[in-house]
Amino acid sequence: MRGIPGLRIDRTAADGRRLRLRMVQDPEQTELTLVLPGEVEEDWVDIEGRHRRWCEDNTLRPLWANGQLDAVEADYLGAYPLLERSRSNRAAVGSGLLRRSALFHTVATFYRVQIWDDGDSWKIDARTASPRASGHDRFVDRLCHPRWGLPVHLAHRFCWCAPEGAPYQWDHTCAFYFGHAPDDGPLYLRVHASPEGYDYRRQVATLRKAGASMRWMARALPRQAVQQYEELWRESNR
Repeated sequence: MRGIPGLRIDRTAADGRRLRLRMVQDPEQTELTLVLPGEVEEDWVDIEGRHRRWCEDNTLRPLWANGQLDAVEADYLGAYPLLERSRSNRAAVGSGLLRRSALFHTVATFYRVQIWDDGDSWKIDARTASPRASGHDRFVDRLCHPRWGLPVHLAHRFCWCAPEGAPYQWDHTCAFYFGHAPDDGPLYLRVHASPEGYDYRRQVATLRKAGASMRWMARALPRQAVQQYEELWRESNR
């Protein structure tokens, strides 16, 4: 089984750009709305149809339109009650991450972020073009700030930032463990430094499609990436 057990499409907005999701187990208390970026030409009906065809072609049974909890989902939830209870306890952290998603582009210098729940904690895997500590320290400070941060504190820190003047290397990776208490770690952040000279054209194209501003890209990406962005812009306007 793939995906989140019980997660369903509630309805799509008339313009096809907004998609509302609910959980079958608690439809009155859970709601999430996904909004497509303006540069995406498909609407949610097109995207849903494409994924439905992919499931059917691969002998998978799509459940996102099923109004009830499927037997497979019920068996899965019943087989791992402790895991599901643990996930429920971490729901506040997940909700807090979603509500503070702006920190990832207004404060951090991350150009790519992946977040998932692995059953023990929330994992954040981030890529940055700057291996210097200031890039992630500012984000960590805001994430734990008592005014707008998450209800967690930095419990452990393992930092391998590049020394001043050193070339970028993949082993310049920093790890941060956040918790409510010393023996509790509902959140883990790992920051990777990308090597110098990387071809960013594919990522730049994706960021442009998502509506990334030139100002943000100049802050989050190295100079060669910004140059590639400008080259793509000139090519598209010939």
